[in-house]
Amino acid sequence: MFLVRNNVRNVFSPICRQCSLPISRTYGSKVLDATEVRTSSPLAEELAATGLWNLSAVRRGPEKKDATPKSKTKKTSKSKIKADKTRINIVNEKLCDDIFSYVGPSLDRHKGCDILDIYPGAGLWSRKLHDYLQPRSHILMEPDAEFYEPFLKPLLDRPNTTLFPASGIVWRELESVLTPEYLPHQELPDATRLTQRNDTLLVTANIAFHPKKRFHSFGSIANLVLYQFIDSIRNSRLFQRYGLVRMLIWARHDDKYSLLPKMAQKRRKLAVDTELSCEWIREICGRDGPDSPWYVRDNLLDLNSNMATWKRMQAAKLDIPSGRATEGLKAAQVSRRKLAVPGKIPPSFKRPFQETLVQLETANAEQNFKLGSADYKALKSYQWRANWENKKHEWMFGFISGLDAITALYKSGKASPEEIKRLEAEWDAKLQDCADGFTDEFVTYKDNLHYYRQDPPVLNWDRRPYDIMTVQPEEFFPNVQCSLLDIQPKAVHPLLRQTGPHSNRAADCFELIMSSMMAHSTSPVSQTLDALMPGAADYIIPRWKSAKDVDRGGVAVRMRHAQLTPRMLNAQQWEELLELWMEWPFRPEFHELVARTNDELGDEENFLASD
Repeated sequence: MFLVRNNVRNVFSPICRQCSLPISRTYGSKVLDATEVRTSSPLAEELAATGLWNLSAVRRGPEKKDATPKSKTKKTSKSKIKADKTRINIVNEKLCDDIFSYVGPSLDRHKGCDILDIYPGAGLWSRKLHDYLQPRSHILMEPDAEFYEPFLKPLLDRPNTTLFPASGIVWRELESVLTPEYLPHQELPDATRLTQRNDTLLVTANIAFHPKKRFHSFGSIANLVLYQFIDSIRNSRLFQRYGLVRMLIWARHDDKYSLLPKMAQKRRKLAVDTELSCEWIREICGRDGPDSPWYVRDNLLDLNSNMATWKRMQAAKLDIPSGRATEGLKAAQVSRRKLAVPGKIPPSFKRPFQETLVQLETANAEQNFKLGSADYKALKSYQWRANWENKKHEWMFGFISGLDAITALYKSGKASPEEIKRLEAEWDAKLQDCADGFTDEFVTYKDNLHYYRQDPPVLNWDRRPYDIMTVQPEEFFPNVQCSLLDIQPKAVHPLLRQTGPHSNRAADCFELIMSSMMAHSTSPVSQTLDALMPGAADYIIPRWKSAKDVDRGGVAVRMRHAQLTPRMLNAQQWEELLELWMEWPFRPEFHELVARTNDELGDEENFLASD
């Protein structure tokens, strides 16, 4: 049975309204809340005592002017405090100790290195990292040096530790410390060693701010900094001039989405750039729970991802610190049943209404709701929705099973082209008869399944060698949960290093190509290529082997809603696309491509603002 358009078109609107959830106040708030400045450690109390996070000062509106002018009053010591009150500091020593007990062995190769420490703040993380690695030099770049120096003094009293009163996220100031004067042990490598790891330098930064600080089209300054850090890998800029330098970055929990998405809906251009430029990006610690109230993927994918992670941890004999396990990892640890393979049974999606339904059914069993009462009507409404969702998932399963069957026929070579064409037409016609809302949901489910079925999975999240450690709000001051990201750069494709006027501009063209294609991420790649330049698809598609190789993430079928789209491309497919583009005899010149993609570029820059 398939979902018929005319029968169900009108049921999607109320369902969508029931799905909606309020955005967490902690992350959506534009002011500091009283619940976010609780102190739970001596360091937090010291920070609070400075008066910088004075809630009355934060929330006070413009003062009323009296008719008669008042004489100037002497400023209090608190009014003289000048520092950025949106900064979030790590204030719990046990959190730092747990991090090193958990992933310390992976950091051992950096012992005795140089540390470049950007925005150390109160310095707890900086001190703990220093204690563990015993670096030969430690440079702390702190724009609020006067405010934080008393907190940093125990670390600054150690030899070869330097406080540089400047912002490490202002590149002009960062460049001023990337010199032999401050990094005497670092040498600029030749071209052959630029693409090799440099374990003698480690960069750490705390770019967590609350409330968020927007910057032009970027949703936050943290988004901009992360973008710049990833972008610097390709062309060996900033500290990547010394080789491939590992980065440990603290950021707000919601700032990591653009780099480390957990689903197709969040995998945008910066995530693809990260896959192309990094050997890995891992979340060492962070907030437990769903990343977004709006987007989910098949629950079975998450269960399998958690179980695969748990098995990798067992093989590595890696134990998560006590009290730090996520709910997903706990479920995997106690599971005794074999999980179904994603795509082999109907999908299921966690929705907020499901918990409400369970509560209502439990209450009804105890109280026996009166017929016609508000509770009874609510129960019946949620039961109707649950039944409807189950039917919809059965239809999704029918479509994915049909798609898998056609793909299997392609691979086997046992079916004639005419038979395959007939099956494709039948599948396509049935999906065309479905409501637009259902089609969109199915395509998203299909794409998430496509990511996970590849070996290894497309998303860095599904490749993680260990699960995240959970953190609590009180371990930070102000009390906003943050994530620690571990980013290890890798040698990029040679064409991605061709940038600027003295090159073939391959990397510059690639930026424009990807921006344009990802602006239409769910359209077939053939359409997006021809939108770049007529004739591009005719040359590239027949030669693009990985795009048709099912074992390499390709798609063999030709149905409208099953074709390969820009959102579905993995890193290797993007690289092959670039190779073919540069081979195309009639490719446009760089300046011509700029002119053709100008509008799409404007849209693509705005995507960071919505993350």
